Amino acid sequence: MQSLAHARGAIPSRGDRARWLHPSGRMRLPVPLLAASVLFALPARADITLFPERETWLSVGPLYSAAFGADAPGTGVGGELTLNWFKGVGALGLFAQAQKMERGSARLCAGLQGTLLFGGVELGVMHETASRTRVATTGLHVAPYLAFVFGSLGVRFGIPLAGDRDIGPGGVERTRHAREVGLVLTLKLPIALSSHSVWGPLFPWN
Repeated sequence: MQSLAHARGAIPSRGDRARWLHPSGRMRLPVPLLAASVLFALPARADITLFPERETWLSVGPLYSAAFGADAPGTGVGGELTLNWFKGVGALGLFAQAQKMERGSARLCAGLQGTLLFGGVELGVMHETASRTRVATTGLHVAPYLAFVFGSLGVRFGIPLAGDRDIGPGGVERTRHAREVGLVLTLKLPIALSSHSVWGPLFPWN
């Protein structure tokens, strides 16, 4: 008899069932039970990671630029190497560039870069070797850019800071390379250096 009474007590009464039912007749869960179900579901959702966490990536690829300024023609071809440390939607890294310019000089550049989502900026030191009418020049390199998976498109500013005038072949006076503004297109092959990478499995070479 006692076990039967306990069993009857475990069955919700008509009043309890009425409190759990919405006026429309649908089942209404108690607020504490609903809150608990949401809390238990959150950890499962937290396991889904869309952005890298403390990952290291190396990128290498060709570089093309078209500059506008006194030193026209200003087109150049070369390559770029970048090393980035990603955390969430941002990244900090190092970059190095080398180009052969159509005007007869070589342009070298290296520095730091930062990226947030699809935008970023390069800040570094540039050095352009001497040409027939220009002396070797060192200056500041600033380049905001838009980044995508396999490359970037940016605007480059070259600000000359150092370079002494001299007399070149044929008695031509040579001065510093002029200030430069140009468009830069870079194609990149991303290589994951971290053993566990969120994006690594997307690329067959990783």
